[in-house]
Amino acid sequence: MSLVPTAIFAQQSPLQTIDLESAISRTISMHPELKSFALKAEVYSGYAQQAGVQSRPQIGFTIEDALGTGEHSGFKNAQSTLSISWLLDGELVKRKMATAKQYGSTVALEREVKALDLAAQTARYFIQVLVDKERLMLAKFSLKQANNSLKSIEQRVKVGKSSRIDKLKAQAEVAKRELDVEDLTHEVDASKYQLFAQWGGQVQTVNLSEQHKKSKVIGSLLSLPNLSLATGSDFNSLVNKLKQTPSVSLFATKKRIAQSEIELSRIETKPLWQFSTGLRRYQTTDDFGLVAGVSIPFGDTNQNEGKIRALHATQNELEAESLALVHKLNTQLYVLIEQMKHSQHVIHAVTEKVIPLLEQAFNEAEQAYNAGMYSYTEWMNTQQALINAQADLIGAYQNAHLNNIEIERLTGTSLVAINKASNAPFNKTSNEK
Repeated sequence: MSLVPTAIFAQQSPLQTIDLESAISRTISMHPELKSFALKAEVYSGYAQQAGVQSRPQIGFTIEDALGTGEHSGFKNAQSTLSISWLLDGELVKRKMATAKQYGSTVALEREVKALDLAAQTARYFIQVLVDKERLMLAKFSLKQANNSLKSIEQRVKVGKSSRIDKLKAQAEVAKRELDVEDLTHEVDASKYQLFAQWGGQVQTVNLSEQHKKSKVIGSLLSLPNLSLATGSDFNSLVNKLKQTPSVSLFATKKRIAQSEIELSRIETKPLWQFSTGLRRYQTTDDFGLVAGVSIPFGDTNQNEGKIRALHATQNELEAESLALVHKLNTQLYVLIEQMKHSQHVIHAVTEKVIPLLEQAFNEAEQAYNAGMYSYTEWMNTQQALINAQADLIGAYQNAHLNNIEIERLTGTSLVAINKASNAPFNKTSNEK
């Protein structure tokens, strides 16, 4: 297989090594966007606590038949009453607490959705690093080929078998491939920085710029994801997992919140009885008496009918949106699996057919050129076709991994699909060429 292995980079001794699992783990534990959910949970916890506060009892003191005229002048015939009253709102408070807790339950699901998105993004950055490293190694291999070709042409020019024009073209080709190596060197550095920024944060930018250069990213682009899930009952199990993903579960939670709001609205329309009791003192006889009372609101009990209708409509809307989301995810899943199958077919075809044929064509073109039967341009075109095929192979592996990452993000399954240290051998024959 004419693809340069990432394992070559393992010969170095950097300060730390990063595989896909550790990259995702660091992102989940350190990404600033996820830290905000802990604060959001505190907010809802505070609301739930506040919802559990019942109405406070009220203490009252009244004076009657005082400071009037005649017999009621001054306080000689006054009546004073000390009372306490309270509202029977226990059921209402209980429902408010339940509703507040339902709102708080969305935080964990929202965090899980965000965590899946960030994990998938980290995995994509990780794959990009592996891809850029493979392209860099291919560019170095291509540069080595160009230098070998230049040396061969220089020998032919000395003995008069090739024109100086071929030598100039070969020198230009070497310069061009040197630029490709330099460009891809920067691409590797940039993609590594992008990966490390997932957990580095903004405040550590200075340290991050040095950290990513001294670290080693370990992974194998040649390790294909498992495609057995794409067929038969395993595919159906993936479809079933779509209905259990955090994004879909979030709709179910919001429906429960709407139902809780409906129950709260119904309870709010019920009259809340208020009781009071106390002692009354009669100034003229210096006697005491017990007083008690109850207040019952009356009137229309359908004050929240419009709100309840709106909440029922919200429930129906959430149900429709949930079904639409599952349908959309199902379609995306099918397309992604088909794309993975296509990438696997491309990898097989390029590896087993295209590259071997182009290698044979390159060898024969080189022999024909040395025999004076082939032009330098035709020889170089054959070599470039082989390099392009190797680049297409890298792209096919990249597409397979990216599709797998998206499938795992949609279904909420593990995103660690790349072997942490797979030393896939580089085809010796192709390397020598």
